[in-house]
Amino acid sequence: MGAPIAGLGTIVVALLVSNSGGFQQATTIPACRPPIGLTAAAASVPAEGGGMSSDKQPPRPTTFREGEVIGLRLMQDGLYEEALGAFKQAMILPGSRPDILRTANVSGPSPVGGSKGGTEGRKVQTLDEFEYQAAHYNMACAHAKLGNVPESVLNLKKSFDYGFDNYATVRSDPDLGNIHASADFQRLMNDYDKKINPFGGFFGKS
Repeated sequence: MGAPIAGLGTIVVALLVSNSGGFQQATTIPACRPPIGLTAAAASVPAEGGGMSSDKQPPRPTTFREGEVIGLRLMQDGLYEEALGAFKQAMILPGSRPDILRTANVSGPSPVGGSKGGTEGRKVQTLDEFEYQAAHYNMACAHAKLGNVPESVLNLKKSFDYGFDNYATVRSDPDLGNIHASADFQRLMNDYDKKINPFGGFFGKS
């Protein structure tokens, strides 16, 4: 999958699947997303032990980041259906954005007036825009490897809509090679990859 976007700065600690199960902290990687495509993940995977063994179940992820790492390891091993499932599962796990989930209390007088009861808040962790970009980009790559052109293009569109705009990476990413020549992909890139010319019109596509 695509290389990290250069110049976005923040460094975070990656989580890798250990040979004994569970997650362990590993090398630092750029925090831009789609920040870890397969290339960055491959650079961080310990050489010993190889990829995920087919007879060993991966640890159950508890966060988006852990689920993403599992999906990337499965992509490395050529297990694209399993990787796709891991990426989908990751999207319903806690992300990095703190939020408040408000729910209605039992009916009754509201403390601020009105006939309905008030609300109570619960702290949750949701996905931020970069995690949504990464999730859909990674799913686009998995679908492309499986030959699912419409699904791959649809997920690329969703990644773009969440703000990913490194179109040069998309055009050169070998994990998307199966869709590069498709009419759906060309239409998508024609719609999104437009460089505005200050003197009017557009520059050529990247």
